[in-house]
Amino acid sequence: MNSSKFHMRPARHLHQQGLSLVELMVAITISLFIALGLSLLYANMKSAFNSQDQMAQLQDAERLAVTMLTTTVQSAAYFPNPVANTRAVALPASATANPDGTSFAAGQGITGTGAQGSSGSHTIDVRFQSVSGDGLMNCQGQTYTGAAGTTQVWVNSFSIDTNNELQCAVNGGTPVVLVNNVAKMTVLYGVDVNADGYADSYLDATTITTANLWASVRSAQITLTFVNPLASQTGGSATLPTPWVQTIALQNML
Repeated sequence: MNSSKFHMRPARHLHQQGLSLVELMVAITISLFIALGLSLLYANMKSAFNSQDQMAQLQDAERLAVTMLTTTVQSAAYFPNPVANTRAVALPASATANPDGTSFAAGQGITGTGAQGSSGSHTIDVRFQSVSGDGLMNCQGQTYTGAAGTTQVWVNSFSIDTNNELQCAVNGGTPVVLVNNVAKMTVLYGVDVNADGYADSYLDATTITTANLWASVRSAQITLTFVNPLASQTGGSATLPTPWVQTIALQNML
């Protein structure tokens, strides 16, 4: 038998090769670009979420401000049991001035300060009488809980402070902040000039100079300008371009 037929060939050695430095740098660069893209995507999503959250909070603030103002203002000059009482007796002339320096004549339920077109905010003061247990709230959410049959006059004074906050003081006490980010409040009063029961002209508080005109107020048109929560973004204005306007009928002035 030919032994050469079974000749064993020497085994070949397999050589393993790793990544070269260039390949490693390319892989790292691609990874960095992917990481950067993901980071930018996350930042954009977070910014969009924060913007939506700020706008949602602003809408809640708008609704709260309008609700508090409407609930209080429409109660101006209210008093219980008009059969046994008169408005002038239930709401006598002011013994002390309101926080904005105004005062009420006998029977008067609303007053305020401010001139149309002025740069500053207006104020508005509303008063009504509550009887114990009737559930009627003042602007700070308080109800009268005195002895049965007794009454309480609530004077609600709305204003905007230096921190852009809508605040309200009750009976000349310490103001309580109701809503933040209110840049300005202006108030016009619907006056029934010809005594037909309907508002004929909307006047500012500076123009309404007599108690008779205040007694002829049938509605209040309140305009709130809110701070823009997105003002820091490119092209953003300091305040929202469209203010909130609410016209409130006074239910107890006739």
